[in-house]
Amino acid sequence: MNYIEYRLIDSTNNEAKRLISDGKITAPTCLTAKEQTAGRGRQGKSFFSPDTGLYMTVVFPVDFLISSQVTMTTRTACAVAAAIEECTGKAVGIKWVNDIYTDGKKCCGILCEAVNDYEQGRMKFVVIGIGINIYTKEWPDDLKDIAGSLFNQRDGSLIDFNRRSVPVIENLRNRIAETLGDWLFKSSNEEFLSYYKDHSIVLGKKITFIENGESREGTAVDIDETGGLVVEVRNKSIEKVEDGTALEKSLIVLSSGEISVRI
Repeated sequence: MNYIEYRLIDSTNNEAKRLISDGKITAPTCLTAKEQTAGRGRQGKSFFSPDTGLYMTVVFPVDFLISSQVTMTTRTACAVAAAIEECTGKAVGIKWVNDIYTDGKKCCGILCEAVNDYEQGRMKFVVIGIGINIYTKEWPDDLKDIAGSLFNQRDGSLIDFNRRSVPVIENLRNRIAETLGDWLFKSSNEEFLSYYKDHSIVLGKKITFIENGESREGTAVDIDETGGLVVEVRNKSIEKVEDGTALEKSLIVLSSGEISVRI
């Protein structure tokens, strides 16, 4: 694994794709920044990136069919959650699809992208952005009730940047970079799904989700082999099976999108 470090950058994912375009990444590479000015999250959202976190992008040159890595996002969530647990001793949970939570708040976001050769129908690079709040204490108004950090005053941890936070950041970076490839390309579906389900904070919960622009409610009951969320919903109109019995509920699978967990 090659390592490139930045003090300040717009986005490590953006920089990774610039380096790929310039032909400067030809082997597995990890980019890190102490601060981002334009960090990105899923669905076009920004990712708050002050100099109190770990912001990294891991790039893997690959040669896959574009459709072959449908579990990349969920596998990444497992890799990051496992590294956080190992390096910090913190208990973590995964909110579908790939948000990492600790102490009831989101401490990590993940953005998986790809560089594709569409003429050949091949994926040429996997680009995985990971942002972890290490000891951020002050948040914008729209995040203060949602976001949290691995270490902060709220949970009683006393953090000295020069003594403790730097080793945590370095250890996390190294552990994620070293093991991410194994989770992505080597672990079986059974292995990663078992870990993912064990750490899910969604399964068994009432959720709301958006379908065709409409908000719906249901209960998250399972994760399928592609990482899709299986949800039990009440049918909008009562269906009947062959014997005439009313079918009030059915199962649907969500493959992407935002959900809101009702605890």
